[in-house]
Amino acid sequence: MARFLTKECPHCHEDSFGWRQLVSLDYFSPYECKACGKLVRNDGFRQFLVIPTILVTLFVGIVLFASLPDSLEPFGLVLLLVLVALPVIILAKPVKLDSKSDLAPFTPDPDNDKVIVVKGWNEDELQRILDDFVAEDSSGVASYKIEVEKRDEDLHRLTFPQDIHAALFGFLVNYLAYPTNFALAGRSIMVAGKTMLRSDFQGIPESLVGNKAIIYLPENDQDYDVIYLQTETGDTFANSFSEGVWREVKDARLSSEVKMLFG
Repeated sequence: MARFLTKECPHCHEDSFGWRQLVSLDYFSPYECKACGKLVRNDGFRQFLVIPTILVTLFVGIVLFASLPDSLEPFGLVLLLVLVALPVIILAKPVKLDSKSDLAPFTPDPDNDKVIVVKGWNEDELQRILDDFVAEDSSGVASYKIEVEKRDEDLHRLTFPQDIHAALFGFLVNYLAYPTNFALAGRSIMVAGKTMLRSDFQGIPESLVGNKAIIYLPENDQDYDVIYLQTETGDTFANSFSEGVWREVKDARLSSEVKMLFG
């Protein structure tokens, strides 16, 4: 449990956020890391999960409280308070104030081969998601255009005639799977991108630049802010949006459904 009560800074990777800092960490307000002084905020998706998690834990706590003998009721009240505080602390995750603010240099290539295939959204839903993504983009990099080709009722192919920065390309793959203002319950969303690697893929070894790669959500994803990349040579990398850099991993976590999107 102790490791959940301390979180590391996404900038300096020091365990500088104890439970007191995590309780006050907020998505809408910047917070300064006491180790490096850089600004962070709470992960938005995790903060969104706090209220429903508290409601569930309170329900469990009330059930337990009702079963306690009278002599233990004071301990039951303490338990209820703990059950309210724990989700706030455990779900809190410090992320960089703007994970798109320090992107690698980028020169758009009109002849780029970037493509995203997404399955599970209808045409109207997909357009709303893309409009929201563009509206929320604060990266300041070169403007881009997203063209949508309908392949089936819920299968679409996205291309980028003016090109798009590698980081935004990855953000979009993730956003199509976890868009804001859309309920995901009962849906099966599959999304993956494919492109040739360039120097704006921060953290990818120079020896792999020029290789084809697919970008996807890892199988059994529990983080919601991580994407994976696998090259045609079999090298696999993961990119957490709190860091913004590709790091090599051993487990590809590549599902057969994702493979079928480009099969």
